[in-house]
Amino acid sequence: MAFETITIQNESGAQAIRIPESHKINDDKVYVKKLGNALYLIPYHNPWQNLFESLGKFTPDFMEERSQPTEQKREAFD
Repeated sequence: MAFETITIQNESGAQAIRIPESHKINDDKVYVKKLGNALYLIPYHNPWQNLFESLGKFTPDFMEERSQPTEQKREAFD
């Protein structure tokens, strides 16, 4: 996906942006998260969609040869 440059509007102490049609979010609200100097907009009504869609991208042999400690025997909870 290509980057686009948009202008930030300063209005009454707040900032506003216009999201281009090519980056349209199909929701009426978003979560906004700031990480460093980047902002992430996540659809409010389906925030986990990207995660669920990405699970199908793992190959069947993903982590097949990982080192795993032997199973530990532990006391049962009472």
